[in-house]
Amino acid sequence: MTKERPSPMSELIRAPLFHFVILGFLLFGLYARYGARTESASKEIVVSALQIELLSSLWKRQWRRPPTPQELDGLIQSFIREEVLYREALAMGLDRDDTVVRRRLAQKIEFLVQDLATQGEPSKQQLRAFFEEHPEIFEEPARITFSHVYINVDQHGSDSETVAEEVLALLEAGSDPDILGDRFMLQRDYLRKSLSEVARHFGSQFAEEVFEIAPGTWQGPVPSGYGLHLVLVESLQESFLPPLEDVRGEVRDEFLSFKRREVDELFYNRLREGYEIVIEEPQAQPVVEPSATD
Repeated sequence: MTKERPSPMSELIRAPLFHFVILGFLLFGLYARYGARTESASKEIVVSALQIELLSSLWKRQWRRPPTPQELDGLIQSFIREEVLYREALAMGLDRDDTVVRRRLAQKIEFLVQDLATQGEPSKQQLRAFFEEHPEIFEEPARITFSHVYINVDQHGSDSETVAEEVLALLEAGSDPDILGDRFMLQRDYLRKSLSEVARHFGSQFAEEVFEIAPGTWQGPVPSGYGLHLVLVESLQESFLPPLEDVRGEVRDEFLSFKRREVDELFYNRLREGYEIVIEEPQAQPVVEPSATD
């Protein structure tokens, strides 16, 4: 199969220079939208029609009905009260040295940048290029179907290995596995489980050993945190990369998430370049010598 050649537009979008141009527009847009309003410190509070519609829709979502005129007026007055107190708190500097406020404002600007950076749908070429560059994200893991017979080492003690060998001989002779071994708290049969799923049940060592067993015959004993197990692997499906068409929705979500993180990091680094960072060394704590009586 011939690999699609990226279009000139996709090559431009992936270029670092293009990212910095976008970051420049993001910075300009954010400061134009939010910076001037802070600097002017206007005493005017405008409750826009859009804000009133938002208040009404939030009420309707919570109470399953639109607000009455009196309720809507109460929502507007609460919004005005909150805005007045918020502005006065900023004017008094109450937002400073507050870890919760600092973290929330930092998160908010990250959300703004990420939303602006991922507006619009990615093209088919972008999704295919991302899919081919990151196959490990979308690869279907190997899956195993197996049964096991459990040997309780707490019950059998030093004879556990001998008991396991005797049970294995019976299994190889065709005995019914349901009447052999000891009672187990979990399942006897496991259908199409990945390595991580088997490890979650039995531990990583057991999972790795079971995935090495050839299908078709009883093998063991394989140790786990529970005890010993005689294992019959019925089938083992190797890992594979599904066609892009089968996972297009997942590829789209991962692509947008990747772009959000990428632009967020570029945006932060560009902002940080405008600051001089000084990290002071912490004062050395005096060493307290133990007294002779200690």
